[in-house]
Amino acid sequence: MARRKKNRRVQRGASRSQPPRAFPWWTIGRGLLALLLVAVVVWGSNRLTDPKTLPLRQVSIKGQFKRVTQQKLHRVTANYVSGGFFNVNLKAIRMAVEKLPWVAQANVRRVWPDSLQIEVHEKIPLARWGEDALISIEGEIFTPPEASFPKGLPKLQGPPDSERLLMSRLGKIQAQLSSLGLQVVQLTLGERRDWHVVFEDGMELILGRAHSKQRLTRFQQIYAHLLRLHREDIKRVDMRYTNGFAITWHDGNTAPAWVREAAFDV
Repeated sequence: MARRKKNRRVQRGASRSQPPRAFPWWTIGRGLLALLLVAVVVWGSNRLTDPKTLPLRQVSIKGQFKRVTQQKLHRVTANYVSGGFFNVNLKAIRMAVEKLPWVAQANVRRVWPDSLQIEVHEKIPLARWGEDALISIEGEIFTPPEASFPKGLPKLQGPPDSERLLMSRLGKIQAQLSSLGLQVVQLTLGERRDWHVVFEDGMELILGRAHSKQRLTRFQQIYAHLLRLHREDIKRVDMRYTNGFAITWHDGNTAPAWVREAAFDV
């Protein structure tokens, strides 16, 4: 009886043996497919970055040009547009164009299938800054060749980082005095924060440091009612007085009595 049970156990154990595993064709196939896709991507990338594939044939430059010429822009960009449509470096082209002193901004884009379009925006000058620079309407100081400076720009002078204050003050003074026929050609903010104005005919206006806005308004009233008729004789008007002003004449004389008396009534 014991032998029969033992034989049964042996037979049962033999019946549980596992069948041989199938070869992993599916796994290998997926791996080969992945390798094939990688190879295709690498090959395609190399083809697209090859300058011989879709070479650039046309460069279009657009913009409203006053200080920058298209010939200059073509020369600047020539070294960057010799590649193909896909491997041309748009950032390098933009940076090269924006290094030109008169260029404010450049936009570069591809135009399918073989063109490049460059749109250029020039800086618009507001005034001269010091002796050898300009300041744009955006408040940027830049130094193009002096031969390219526009004529008739007012001149601003001041300490470092005062350009936006001077721009704002210039606009306000011009607006306040334009009805009197006074055109500002120079506005200076001194190291002690004192204001000095020069007009188109050479007449100077000293406003000083304190209460400069109130002094400008007082000068506006005095000039309109009293000084306008004697404009050609006046070299300088100094408003740094509480109840009056001082005049320097072109002949070097001091203000006559009628001017001094009238000043206190304004």
